Amino acid sequence: MYAVVDTETTGLSPKSDRIIEMAIIGLDENGEQEWEWCSLINPERDTGHGLVVRVHQIYPRDVQDAPTFADFAGHVLSLLSGRAVIAHNAAFDLGMLAAEFERLQSPLPQLPQICTMTLARQSGFRKSGLGACCQALGIQMEGAHHALADARATAALARELVGFPAWSVQREVETCFQNMGAWPTVPVAQWEPVLRPIVPARNTVRDGGAHMQVENAPGNEPPLGDGEAPLVEAWSMDQETPESRYLAAVEWVLEDREISTEQQQALAELRTELGLSEVQVMEVHRTFLRGLAGSMWRSGSISAHEQYDLELVGAALQLGSEEVAEARANPIGLDLTNEDYLLKPEARVVFTGEMSIARSEWKSRATAAGLRVVGSVSGKTDFLVVPFGETGSGKSVKARKLGVRVVSEQRFRRMIERLERDGARATDY
Repeated sequence: MYAVVDTETTGLSPKSDRIIEMAIIGLDENGEQEWEWCSLINPERDTGHGLVVRVHQIYPRDVQDAPTFADFAGHVLSLLSGRAVIAHNAAFDLGMLAAEFERLQSPLPQLPQICTMTLARQSGFRKSGLGACCQALGIQMEGAHHALADARATAALARELVGFPAWSVQREVETCFQNMGAWPTVPVAQWEPVLRPIVPARNTVRDGGAHMQVENAPGNEPPLGDGEAPLVEAWSMDQETPESRYLAAVEWVLEDREISTEQQQALAELRTELGLSEVQVMEVHRTFLRGLAGSMWRSGSISAHEQYDLELVGAALQLGSEEVAEARANPIGLDLTNEDYLLKPEARVVFTGEMSIARSEWKSRATAAGLRVVGSVSGKTDFLVVPFGETGSGKSVKARKLGVRVVSEQRFRRMIERLERDGARATDY
């Protein structure tokens, strides 16, 4: 009878943004759950600019092995067939869904829909965001900005607001189906869903419109910690030492925030070759994490998203929560140790994807530093700068095929700061 739908997306524009996670829950005429389905979806591009990623916390590496929307399209249609859609801000979720089917040249007809956000407003709710509505009705949310968790919360909210079985609503739904246009014909392919864990909800509230960050939303929280930012200690390491060579390798493999089995083996072989003890290795790991904290503290605070990044890197380096806290409290200004990532004047740089700051600002800064900013990737390109490391964009795929170095926005910030410092010193002389 009903299908509760929730999506996480790369942004707010149906025209240019994509669905990266989708959940659908089937309800019968009494509002009781029949089944549920959820999966991450590969958008074949980045997963959004910095602020958006801080909200949904879906990184490119999370979706790189997931099926595309085209792979799931037939299955999604089969789940929606004959059901009225229930969503919180239905216009947004259905707008994104319609845009995906338009790209497949299989237009989705106007579906009968029930918007719980509209019902909440009609019921006099002061705040109509999903989190606020659930809080007002005593509905416990499992997590925030996870499609399945939000779909479950929307289903619970609908049971309170719709008043199932709601015979008048059922009659309206039946009338809509009688007048609905042709249903798309898309083959159902057998693809296994790709899931991510549901992280417990923080104090989050959705905007009354789309999936936007508001006060205390992820990425928009007050800075963590008390008092002033710690002093970032200047730090240098002899480039010729075994520790420096190992640190450069660690810096490289952690670009996408995880270490693959092959990379673990390569690091183990390098440690043996360099004759590093376990104590030395763990000290290098702690040094890297302190350097990462140092780059984060440059803005004067560490956000919840950056804290998440610290913990992610710490886990990859087999460092515990106490060691992560120690690195955060004792940051260092760790310079680049991998010579492959040193920028030189006239280096050709390409930017792609939505950054945490405008690409136009990055281009201006790069040009002022003496770099050549170009619009497309070729064999002559030195670096492709992407948001949050790995990305499935066409430029990224082409760059890797050509052997062009792909770097995250965060790494590029460190690279250009080094170039600017070197340029300033040369001017002083």
